[in-house]
Amino acid sequence: MKTQTHVVLILGLAVSTAASAATPASVAAVLATPDQRSTEALAIRILRAPAVAGQIAISKRLLLETPVANEEEARSNLDEAVKELAFAATLEAVNGDPGQPKVVWAFTAPRTWLGHSVPGSRWGIDNPDNVYRFVPVDGLSRYELTVRPSNPGPVQYSFLIYDSFVGENGRQDHLDAPLAALRDRDVKANPDGSFTVTIDNTPANGRPNHLQTSPDATVLLIRNTFNDWSTQVPQTVTVRRIDGPPAPARSESQVVARAVELIDAATHTLAGWETRGFASDAAPNTVSRPFARGGGWGFAANGRFHIASDEALVVTLDPVGARYVGFDLTDPWLVSREHIASSGSLNNKQARPNVDGTFTYVIAARDPGVENWADTGGLHDGKLLIRWQVLPETATADKAVREVKVVKLSQLRAALPEGFETVNPAERRSLQAARAREYAHRYSATATADGQRLATVSPR
Repeated sequence: MKTQTHVVLILGLAVSTAASAATPASVAAVLATPDQRSTEALAIRILRAPAVAGQIAISKRLLLETPVANEEEARSNLDEAVKELAFAATLEAVNGDPGQPKVVWAFTAPRTWLGHSVPGSRWGIDNPDNVYRFVPVDGLSRYELTVRPSNPGPVQYSFLIYDSFVGENGRQDHLDAPLAALRDRDVKANPDGSFTVTIDNTPANGRPNHLQTSPDATVLLIRNTFNDWSTQVPQTVTVRRIDGPPAPARSESQVVARAVELIDAATHTLAGWETRGFASDAAPNTVSRPFARGGGWGFAANGRFHIASDEALVVTLDPVGARYVGFDLTDPWLVSREHIASSGSLNNKQARPNVDGTFTYVIAARDPGVENWADTGGLHDGKLLIRWQVLPETATADKAVREVKVVKLSQLRAALPEGFETVNPAERRSLQAARAREYAHRYSATATADGQRLATVSPR
């Protein structure tokens, strides 16, 4: 297998020498907006507030009491997992006013850009192939989203209204059950590809691209899914509140109090998933039968790996006609594994298919020397989620998971399909550098919201 990638190392991080020439300024402006930077800056400050720091300590203690924490690897990853969960909740607290909504990117890896160092906000089996943005809404106001297309755009996109962000107000069981959904295949676009989404508490009554809210509505999630990191660009989305009840600005103390509330709720949601929810029912080295996702955007299957240092879990999937298949590993706390500088996730463009069109993935704690390595980052126990999206109308999940088996690394080659490629250490380094360069495309190294050059880095 030959890979041609030319990179330079800046502060030890792989950055493409061609990135600034190849990536137009408009790419960066999609995510690097003034609202994004101001929300991040305030969230970073709120995260340092004594009340928030105190809640983070309480959350750690609560999660240490769950059965997951019985394992040393889980305990060693808890600190970072709680920090990312806390920052996701704090971002929502800052951008949590439905009277003054903003479009904010979240559930993503730590980075340095726009003049500050941004913590990670990954939790709940985040998908590295997604750009997730959220907008606060309520059931009393009217909103308009203006969406401008990108080229090439995401392989799939959707707009989903939920009744909670992290399971607050006792809604932990509703996080995959949207109140309203608008999928890309249902969108009616203008000739130039742009469109407007209307959001309010009345029926569509013939209006295209409408989302009806309810009294429980709290957040709109915008999901853009990529399978080609190096070229695909998020849609440009702006929001405008048309009318609604008076919305006085909130004080910083109110935002701090909301952050504490949301961190607490997210902690109980995570603990519930780990002890009695979907993340608790996977036996070691198994993958569940795929199930339909809320909002109708595809199938998913969850599983668990539990392997020794000299073992691999080998999983073979049938794409069943899906244009996107994502294979993602997480730590025991459901935070995605390193996917920028290493292959903690693999989509169907990043993995090489077998001769018959299926895909075989090799989950291992150390490099097995073959393609399609799902890198656990040294972990021996963790979770995985598989997603099939953009499916034919007639697709079924019956044969989507073909085989799951544990194999000794010494016997791995014999257990893999014919033609499975080997990867030497130099080729692996080249593949990892290419991933970092391709992921940086969504940051862009060229333009910013205010003319300041972006710094694009890989996490830690």
